[in-house]
Amino acid sequence: MLRFAIVDLETTGGKAENNRVIEVGIVLMDGVEVVNSYHKLVDPGQPIPPFIRGLTGISDEMVSGQPQFSAIADEVYELVKDRIFVAHNVQFDYKFTAAELKRCCIRLDVPRLCTVKLARRVFPGLPSYSLHNLTESLGLPDFNHHRALDDTMAAAEILKMALNKVGEAGVMKEVRNLKTTSKR
Repeated sequence: MLRFAIVDLETTGGKAENNRVIEVGIVLMDGVEVVNSYHKLVDPGQPIPPFIRGLTGISDEMVSGQPQFSAIADEVYELVKDRIFVAHNVQFDYKFTAAELKRCCIRLDVPRLCTVKLARRVFPGLPSYSLHNLTESLGLPDFNHHRALDDTMAAAEILKMALNKVGEAGVMKEVRNLKTTSKR
């Protein structure tokens, strides 16, 4: 049975080198069954830009007093290390996760699966593959966009639908970086 960690991060901006995580959402799935979820607001140690506040609804006040990423790095690593790292636009969330963990001297190198690419292959011909439009096209319930745990739950539903349609072998065709393992 495949084991997945569906991850979504909200951040202070688009570049992992300069920006920081402000919210982490992780859903763990064994096959199509959700077995655990994790959610944390994170103090980025820098102001949240107005655009990001408007997009996510997360303010400086909300993250004030929350742990910085270094305080939750071990928890996050333990959740994702032995699973396929799944995200909607996986490159973004993976780069940020790996960069934040690297700052804590933890190396992340795990298999990755992008639900955008998976959905394009499994559900071809849809008008848009943005998370919101995709869930709408697939008849999934509406959710609180640009909030980490809500986005992970939506991506988990897309992954479940893909697994039910093409099976584990079909999904595995989209998994990248299979031969590596994460190291600490």
